[in-house]
Amino acid sequence: MSSPLPRLVSAALQNRDERADALNSRRASPALTSVASGAPGMLFKFVSDDKGFGHFTYANEGALKVLGLSPRSLCSQPQRFLELIVEDERQALLESMESSRTSGLEWNWEGRIRVPGWSDLKWINLRATPRRLTDGRMVWDGLVQNISLAKRREASIASARDQIATLAAHQERAREDERLRLARELHDDVGGNLAGLKMQLSMLIARLPADTRAALADQADAINALVDRTIDSTRRISTNLRPPTLELGLVAALEWYVDDYSKRTGIVVDFSGPEDDFELSEHRAIGVFRICQEALNNVSKHAGDSLAEVRLWLDQGCLTLEVQDHGQGFDQGDPTRSDAFGLRGMFERANALGGALEVHSAPGEGTLVRLKMERVV
Repeated sequence: MSSPLPRLVSAALQNRDERADALNSRRASPALTSVASGAPGMLFKFVSDDKGFGHFTYANEGALKVLGLSPRSLCSQPQRFLELIVEDERQALLESMESSRTSGLEWNWEGRIRVPGWSDLKWINLRATPRRLTDGRMVWDGLVQNISLAKRREASIASARDQIATLAAHQERAREDERLRLARELHDDVGGNLAGLKMQLSMLIARLPADTRAALADQADAINALVDRTIDSTRRISTNLRPPTLELGLVAALEWYVDDYSKRTGIVVDFSGPEDDFELSEHRAIGVFRICQEALNNVSKHAGDSLAEVRLWLDQGCLTLEVQDHGQGFDQGDPTRSDAFGLRGMFERANALGGALEVHSAPGEGTLVRLKMERVV
């Protein structure tokens, strides 16, 4: 989309005498002078035939501030503009100009310049509106701005996002390590102690006199049942913290989880995956498992559907996981929905895995969650 300022400049410049030569054309009309005085950069008029770069026929005083060149120097020696541009980026400038010439669309380019005497590289943005003259030449009326500050801000924001993503990945690994530690302690220590308690209780009851044993039978059975329920709870909590089937591979872990999920929720899940498991780093296997787990949790909480599908496949070493339901769906533009944070967590986890997450949903049309990870094997 063309910015308003280049169009305004173009309108003012078109009122000039296009037959004037390059030196005379630097004398601006009153309309252009009015526009130029408040311009946030260098206003220019650039003319080119199909032979070479072309030349500036007008530039305001902003040329000195943006390019370190006077308007007279820029108009008399247009090659100096090219010389300012970082060498690796000159071809992109020429290609963008040629694209504008061919299509008749706005000339829009940004890149870096190196001005002699200035301490660092500067970023500039060039935007210009094209029009063809009666003699066949193309003329652009436009604006060049120094966007270095905006670029530094972009770089700072990108760096902050990278640091946040790195911190989030580190915290997630730390949480998984803690889950693994707790799962092992529950299984080995608490589970072992409960099993020992049950055995000791059985031995104690067996040693009681017959009449006493009969009198305490109900209490003994109640204690036994309580220990059994506690053992089951400990096993369930331990499994939720870190499914032991992950040690057998991602496919086996997902098959187990889908079966367990169906039993707990009553939602029938159709799972399809590779016949043979495959090598995947522990960190990535856990991440994929957690994303599937969160997606299915959202199905049971929000979808209102009794069917779901989980698909996992490899294609030329790239992994894709899909979790789909055909339930209520949701408005993806609504940040206040109840599962917004869960989805954000899946996106962050996918990013930490070096993958990309897609979510497609609409009210009444169900939801599809798709994870893609490149070159996992």
